[in-house]
Amino acid sequence: MGKRALLVKKATARTIRGTPLSDEERTALRARAAYEGSPYHKRSPGDFALAPPAAPRPDKTLCDEAGVFHRSAAEALLARAIHRGLVSEATVAAGLPKQLWAVDDHGRVFEAMYGGSRLGRYHGYPIRRSDPLFEEISRLWKVD
Repeated sequence: MGKRALLVKKATARTIRGTPLSDEERTALRARAAYEGSPYHKRSPGDFALAPPAAPRPDKTLCDEAGVFHRSAAEALLARAIHRGLVSEATVAAGLPKQLWAVDDHGRVFEAMYGGSRLGRYHGYPIRRSDPLFEEISRLWKVD
């Protein structure tokens, strides 16, 4: 792995916060966070209003393959992640979590990553079963 690739990997390190968000933190995050699609995770742009047109990268997981074809479904997953409060230890300059995680009704694990055209924007994508984080998120999601 090259120097640049190692820097990128380190910058996107994923560590789950030891405690879920408090009620106050969830309320604040609901007020500040919003979904913004990424063309890298879509084969078909559908109603995501993506520009440029959807152009998935071969190394990225696709929302299409996880059954997320509509913006409303992606927004619901982000709301579900905020409601559950399963977030990363890392935060961004705005004090928002760098990552949030959700599990859908079919057991598919999704990650929402901070970053978009404006403050508070997240894009999301399914996590592969081969990713060690898949099992960890699945296990934590089941804990009440």
